[in-house]
Amino acid sequence: MADQQVVNKLVDRVNDFNRRVRDLEEKIRNMNARVNTLDDTLLDKTKDINSELQDLNDDMSDLRDRVANMEVDIKEINREKRKFVTSQEIEEIENYMDLMNPIHSSFVTKKEAKEMLQENTGPSKQEIEKMVDRKIKKQEEER
Repeated sequence: MADQQVVNKLVDRVNDFNRRVRDLEEKIRNMNARVNTLDDTLLDKTKDINSELQDLNDDMSDLRDRVANMEVDIKEINREKRKFVTSQEIEEIENYMDLMNPIHSSFVTKKEAKEMLQENTGPSKQEIEKMVDRKIKKQEEER
């Protein structure tokens, strides 16, 4: 009987060890499954990040191209801008037009000019200068 008790204790211990080994094997299988799941998740996330990174690189490349095109357009606009008339030039043209405006100025016809040359009684240089000065003052006052 004592042998039987020893055998029973050994059987109980072996059964206990087998149960513990099975429990450990189950835990290892569960950990392997979790590691595999984490690996799969990590691979998916890595693919997503790489895809997003590629999209960002494509967007950056597109933005660089657009900025380069804008720089070219700005240079072209600046070149064209140099061809425009300045406000000072417009003012000079307006002054010339005011001087030659037939409503405010009196012009001599060919016939009148010929008569004046034949008569040689035309105004002197000083008189012409005075007339021009008066005309300019009059136009300035009208503004």
